[in-house]
Amino acid sequence: MYNTILGYVLMYFVFSMIGWTIESMYRSIGETCTEKRKLSNFKFINSGFLYGPICPIYGAGGLVFEILLAKPKLPFWAVLIVGMIAADIVEYITSVAMEKLFNARWWDYSNEFMNLHGRICLKHTIFWGIFASAYVYIVHPLYYYLLDFIPAEYRNLITYIVLVLFLIDFTFTVIAALDIQKVMKKLENLRVSVAMAGTFVKNAAGDLKGKALARYDEFRDTVASNSERFETWRNDISGQIRSTEKELTELDSNDRATGRSRRAKQLYQRSNTMSERAAKAIQEIKEKWEELKNK
Repeated sequence: MYNTILGYVLMYFVFSMIGWTIESMYRSIGETCTEKRKLSNFKFINSGFLYGPICPIYGAGGLVFEILLAKPKLPFWAVLIVGMIAADIVEYITSVAMEKLFNARWWDYSNEFMNLHGRICLKHTIFWGIFASAYVYIVHPLYYYLLDFIPAEYRNLITYIVLVLFLIDFTFTVIAALDIQKVMKKLENLRVSVAMAGTFVKNAAGDLKGKALARYDEFRDTVASNSERFETWRNDISGQIRSTEKELTELDSNDRATGRSRRAKQLYQRSNTMSERAAKAIQEIKEKWEELKNK
């Protein structure tokens, strides 16, 4: 089973779970220490975007290390270099794919030294090199040693069960992500509409002021008609702002009575970039809207 597709699937899930455990504990302990909490107030942080204990990027990294580094038996320096490059490629592609799918970033290295688009950085590249070495010389032999203690039929059964659970989890996560994406898209469209309206009204007012002296009677009826249409449009936009703000509040709330699914709330709240971007956009909309209302 070791070199079969099923064997690689099992390996993917094993390392996804190990990576999830290590990162979740690291983030949980880090936040506890940062906020100087007592151990009795320790709060466990799920670092993954799935409901289950899986971080796919670590599973993908494990497979890459297995295929590129463990099998060819590369020298130490090659393990370091190839491991860093391969892992960076996986991390970058994963970041892009998740941003396209979930409309959010799950990690952002923009403030780190020598980063590329905030998706990879020098510090984590070095970490990947260390992980690659640890995998080849420690994890790889240990993994296969322990795997020998589990009969093949049980390994197959475990793999199928975990695969089914993963697909169910992933399906519900995608559904929740699409729900969030609708809200974020609505927010972005609203932001663009209000910004364009502000520019249009400003230009139109200047144009009207310049021509009004020459053709006052002609513009008087036009202004009256357009003011009614503008008032209707303004009421509609006000309703959209309230509606969108309510949807964002639902996503940021743990109240089960709200209209958002529990899964959607978890996804939204685990992504700092998503909630920060939404808060910034809604603030910008409100400020520009106040300017429009006073025109």
